[in-house]
Amino acid sequence: MTIKFTRGRWTLAILCLAAVLLGAPLARADQGDPPEVEAQRLVHILGYIGADYGGSVANGVVTVPDEYTEQLSLAADGAKIAARIQPSIPAGREFDLAARIAKLRELLDRKAPPADVVALVAGLRAELVGAFQIEEAPRAAPNAARGKSLYQEHCATCHGETGRADTARAATFTPRPVNFHDPERGEAIAPYRVVSTVRFGVDGTAMVPFNFLSDADRWDLAFFVTGLRHAGVAPAPAGVAPAFTLAELSARTDADLREELRSAGVPADAEAAVLADLRLRAPYEDRAARSPLGLVRVKIERARQAIARGERDAARGHLIDAYLEGIEPIEAPVRAADASLAAALEARSMELRGQLERGASPAELGAAMDALLRDVGRAESLLSPASAPKSFASTALSSAGIILREGVEAALLIAALLGLAAQAGLADKRRFVHLGWITAIGLGILTWIASARLVAISGAQRELIEGVTALLATAVLFYVSYSLLAKREVARWMKFLKQQISPRRAALSLFGVSLLAAYREAFETVLFYQALLASNASASAALAGAVVGAVVLVVLVAAYTRAGRFAPPQVFFRISSYLLYALAVIFAGQGVAALQMAGKVPVHPLPFGSVPALGIFPTVETLGAQLVLLILAVVGILADRRHANATPKPPAPPAQIAPGPAA
Repeated sequence: MTIKFTRGRWTLAILCLAAVLLGAPLARADQGDPPEVEAQRLVHILGYIGADYGGSVANGVVTVPDEYTEQLSLAADGAKIAARIQPSIPAGREFDLAARIAKLRELLDRKAPPADVVALVAGLRAELVGAFQIEEAPRAAPNAARGKSLYQEHCATCHGETGRADTARAATFTPRPVNFHDPERGEAIAPYRVVSTVRFGVDGTAMVPFNFLSDADRWDLAFFVTGLRHAGVAPAPAGVAPAFTLAELSARTDADLREELRSAGVPADAEAAVLADLRLRAPYEDRAARSPLGLVRVKIERARQAIARGERDAARGHLIDAYLEGIEPIEAPVRAADASLAAALEARSMELRGQLERGASPAELGAAMDALLRDVGRAESLLSPASAPKSFASTALSSAGIILREGVEAALLIAALLGLAAQAGLADKRRFVHLGWITAIGLGILTWIASARLVAISGAQRELIEGVTALLATAVLFYVSYSLLAKREVARWMKFLKQQISPRRAALSLFGVSLLAAYREAFETVLFYQALLASNASASAALAGAVVGAVVLVVLVAAYTRAGRFAPPQVFFRISSYLLYALAVIFAGQGVAALQMAGKVPVHPLPFGSVPALGIFPTVETLGAQLVLLILAVVGILADRRHANATPKPPAPPAQIAPGPAA
């Protein structure tokens, strides 16, 4: 009797091992195995169903009957395992495993779209991995020499030295052993699936479990097998490919990696070389810990594992570290090259934190982490040493953009302060405004020297400095502008300004607001310019751009203050007071957001986009702080209006009667 084996059953089977033990009876799992092992076996089965179902059903019709029958058989085996391990699911992680497997069987029976099956399998696998603490990656980097030795000892007879299954022994099997170079089969290979196949075998075939191999041996062999189809390609230089973690390389198939490389912007003609690097060299090197964005991958993977274990506080810490230690240090060079990508990295980090804190499901969090990692891949490609160097013009443009982007808020604030002081008859006090921003520039230069030579400013320190400085500026701005906003009559404005912006108060108010606002922008400007120059950009081009940006800011300040000399006092005062208060609202949002990124303030997201330049971030905390300021402004205006209406107006002077002609 000839047994007909289906293609799907042999996708990752290492048939050479079966040949070695061909005379032994078929090894099947003992039903007395510990629940943890049974759970791993169920994850193995689910992996086969998720990968092979799409090849047997299309548009509700069975296309490969044998493979479809195999899916039903695997689901039946899974139901039996589920019944055995259901009582062993740990407290606090309970879920109806039997019902989920029954739902899977229902999808198979009605020939549901493959995407529905894959989604259910992915969610169920995540539940099992978390509940039973299943490790899907090796604890240490694999050993390339050991993997090659194991393959030659146990596999080469059937699969061939190069993995093409072209040996005399392979010809005796029906079907033939897997050819790892086959495009369809090879693209579906992932090290974790190879490990599972070696450990548990494939029921109904000669591929039996091989318990004589240790876990480390299985991983060594698995990574060698997944690299066979890339052996003939010259790997790309290290640093060109994204710094995937070992866990990512363990779980991803070649098809998964190709998709991520395309998303990261890797050119199509470099794809094969980069993939060869990821399969042949990257698993054996700890690349992720060597770069900030690689560290993001490590921290996100740890957060993913913590979420699977139900340890959400630990996951929150890992996500905060991912931003502060990985994304924040490279924000400046990324922003200089692609401002939209830098904004996306920050927004996705904030969104992910918010989803975690509101109790999103592991599946939702996993999707959010995957989206963030795709942007991380784009950033890695953008900052790759192989990326094209910037031209003189693009460097100058980036430099001017830094000055304008970071300085426009401070410039508007300084212009408003200068104009208000002049209109109030306090022109001699304007020197405090100039002293403030000049001092801020001096502190910025000291910050450059300190961060470049003395101390390294961490992501957490940077966010704290930005947040605290912005909130201090908010407080001082509120003090200066709130009463201005509430006073609608020019005469009362003049009286208030002469009382508040006079001798000592002028020195504190004008100097303090100018210093805090300007230093906050100078601090960020220093970091952005350090990143720009570190990317081998032309120093002369950066200087030229900085000069152009500074000239534009000076023109902006001069135009605003000059307009104040000719505009009606009431209009100018109203515009200036609104501008100062608006800047206070903007700084409040930016300050709270910085403290959120530093992990000092919780994050409760709202469903809309952010506008960082206006201090608008989609969280309850940032908008709450801004809303308080807006409410206070409305209350102040209404209270002043009521006070003005209640105050009796002085009687009009009696009309003067012109004397008549003399009699």
